[in-house]
Amino acid sequence: MKRIIIASLVCLSFLGTSCEDLLEEEPLDRLSSKTFYKTLADGNAAVNAIYNPLRTNYGFRYGAQYTAVSDYASGQGFYIPVASYQGYPSSIISVTDGEWAYFYQAINLANIVLKYVPGINASDADKNALLGEARFLRALNYYSLVRGWGGVPIRTSPTEDFSSLGGKRASVAEVYSLIIDDLKYAETALPSSQSLAGKPTMWSAKTMLADVYLTIEDFANARDKADEVISSGVYSLVPVSQAADFEKIFGPDAVTSSEDIFSLKFQRTDDLSFIPQFYAPSNSVYASTGWGTFFGFPTYPLLRDWDRNDLRYDFNLYTSYPNRAGSTSQTSAAQPIRFGKFKDAGYAPGEGNDYPIYRYPDALLIYAEAASMANGEPTSLALERLNMVHRRAYGYTPDAASPVDFSLTGHTAASFRDLVLTERAYEFLCEDGKRWFDLKRTGTLKEVIRNAKNIEVADSHLLFPIPQQEINSNPDLSSADQNPGY
Repeated sequence: MKRIIIASLVCLSFLGTSCEDLLEEEPLDRLSSKTFYKTLADGNAAVNAIYNPLRTNYGFRYGAQYTAVSDYASGQGFYIPVASYQGYPSSIISVTDGEWAYFYQAINLANIVLKYVPGINASDADKNALLGEARFLRALNYYSLVRGWGGVPIRTSPTEDFSSLGGKRASVAEVYSLIIDDLKYAETALPSSQSLAGKPTMWSAKTMLADVYLTIEDFANARDKADEVISSGVYSLVPVSQAADFEKIFGPDAVTSSEDIFSLKFQRTDDLSFIPQFYAPSNSVYASTGWGTFFGFPTYPLLRDWDRNDLRYDFNLYTSYPNRAGSTSQTSAAQPIRFGKFKDAGYAPGEGNDYPIYRYPDALLIYAEAASMANGEPTSLALERLNMVHRRAYGYTPDAASPVDFSLTGHTAASFRDLVLTERAYEFLCEDGKRWFDLKRTGTLKEVIRNAKNIEVADSHLLFPIPQQEINSNPDLSSADQNPGY
């Protein structure tokens, strides 16, 4: 049994809503945010509650949206128009609206912690750790919002009655400023290690901060923050000698690993992670109920050009699979390549695969890209850290020279960045929309999608629509605040 965070605290989930009656009536048999926070245990319970909406989003909604629009995947069902950039049908808009709601629910739960935990009976060190965790999680939710919707309302106080439901749409820069402030606090307040898998550390905050700096093209700070994580010596790449060894990182029985910087934890009894179901065919044994939503084609350049000696190829992609009848099935010509990073043949009743947010390869590849861009040309250390990830993919020792090493010869900062982006694509396939965000932040998305799918991506497809319910209920928003094209 995994020892992980299971934040199913119903009363605290209710505290994260904006229901005036629930929060103001305070019956004797129900705790409210005004009476609950007294002890360290109360503070821990409140912080754990933040994970509920976060795990719901990442375990079902969030990552699926970005797989559909990537250059290596297509979708079926109501993901067909999404994967072909024809717009978002109402069925998908209801999903993205749900993501928005869950992100703000998590933010509100974090804001409740930030308001009430300073007054609990606990040491300053314990309170600071809880506040650091809440600010880290708030930053993660705002980071998801700003990259998915652009500028969004900033709420830093709890929504405890209807008067606090407003908030103008902040600029993208203002949202990033809040994210950076939260992470700077978190990196000093969080501990260097945690006894419970799934809890963030100071290194989690530094890694996310490096990622944020990379996104806004503050390359020097991205390089330096990533280097702090790498130089700490806390993390190392999990060694592999065959494709199946990647199960030690992504498999349903993996509790954590030497490269796990921050991940959302799931276990089979919770039945909350649906990620394997999105990828598994309906008759496969790789999920409790395979939906087979996403698949690839061998003509897609990223898949076509993937070196078959790279162990990640066989781990991530398959064209045949064990079925429920006890034999082997082949994928169809219409859906020829399936994605196998997240699969669980022992589900009971849900899938146990954790969802990685940051791994040690993030720090290494952020450093490689950022150091080269900050320097105006690739450096030997940037090359070495890129090669560490690349060597591991082929089964070589990460920190020793190998026959598959890249060299600096002929590379500019731009061409070296392309090399890193390709490595990131293979390393982070089907993880957290990283490929989509990489293409967006580097301004290469439209060209890459055009080359892969022969489709022109409209500007309106670069952001999700602001939920109509938000526009209707927020007195500071109007239809003029909607993203273009909706």
